[in-house]
Amino acid sequence: MTALFFGSFNPIHNGHLQIARYLLDKKWCEEVWFIVSPQNPFKQNAALADEQQRLKMVQAAVAGDPRMRVSDIEFGMSRPSYTIHTLEALSARYPDRAFALVIGSDNLRNFHRWYRSGEIAAAYPIFVYPRTGSDSETADYRLNYPNIRPVPAPLFPLSSTEIREKVQQGEDVSGLVPPAALPLIVQVYHTNNRP
Repeated sequence: MTALFFGSFNPIHNGHLQIARYLLDKKWCEEVWFIVSPQNPFKQNAALADEQQRLKMVQAAVAGDPRMRVSDIEFGMSRPSYTIHTLEALSARYPDRAFALVIGSDNLRNFHRWYRSGEIAAAYPIFVYPRTGSDSETADYRLNYPNIRPVPAPLFPLSSTEIREKVQQGEDVSGLVPPAALPLIVQVYHTNNRP
């Protein structure tokens, strides 16, 4: 099983990697692919760093673990990026692989609004990891979407927004982001948001 971890990764942080490692170490999957999304249909984010910069951050972050890969497949697809189109493209390109989707419980709240969400839920397992304040809804969604599988991972209370703000304020984020990605993260968010 290949778990697909979609996100803008604006920037990637240790919480993302800890979730991926949990899935791998607990044998939920054999590998995790980070799918860097150029544009999320639900987020019109003025603070979104350039997609190539975000791709480089994720590549640096996962370079030491052969169980993790990074994909820029959505960069060449129409925008905004719809998950179902990416899943269909990957399934066509890798017909021998079984894919699962990785999302946070906060995203589960809006899952019914995703484009062709019923088809996604019918065709792919959905691994849902805990996020602060949004786990109580997972049980309700499982009634409508049997492929939803709550992941009993620890809570990793980190957010990309928090990290961007800390970098802009000149605070140390070395304990919050992967060491290999730190120089890029500081450069991109400090430079792009300097008054």
